[in-house]
Parts: sequence; C-alpha cells; structure tokens
Amino acid sequence: MAAATVTNRRQNNVVGARVQVVANSIVFAANGDTWDTGLNRVDTISLTPTTNVAFGFTVSGGTITLVAASGLTFRGSVTGNF
Repeated sequence: MAAATVTNRRQNNVVGARVQVVANSIVFAANGDTWDTGLNRVDTISLTPTTNVAFGFTVSGGTITLVAASGLTFRGSVTGNF
C-alpha cells in the first residue's frame, strides 16, 4: 500500500466548510494505494479513469483507497468537509 501521486491539486470552496478538491491526475500505482485528500470526510467522489478497468473505492475519513485488479489513473474531484 502506497500513496497515490496527485498532480495539479487545487481546492474550491463550495459552501461554508464544504470544499471540492480537484486534480488533473491521480495515479494509483496498485490495488490498495491510498489518496489522503486533506479533507476530514469525503462526501462525493467524482473520478473518471483514463482506462477501462473495473474499480471501486473504500473511504475512511478523508482517505480514499483503490480497489482494483491493477493500478489506475483518474481525473476529477472529491467533495467533503475540512
């Protein structure tokens, strides 16, 4: 289990304590890799893979863990609370 590589990460305030974290590229090198989003709680995951492989996520607080047969690269955003 390793940390995902995130490029061009930026935050957009949505309302109050709700924040959207956007990234151009989130690279999970292998199944079980994690992305610590910096949020206290993830409410919405809106990530699109760049390849056609079945995948899922588990979430614990502000950390997202990839569940897939292999590593994947995504684009998109997550929304949650600080």
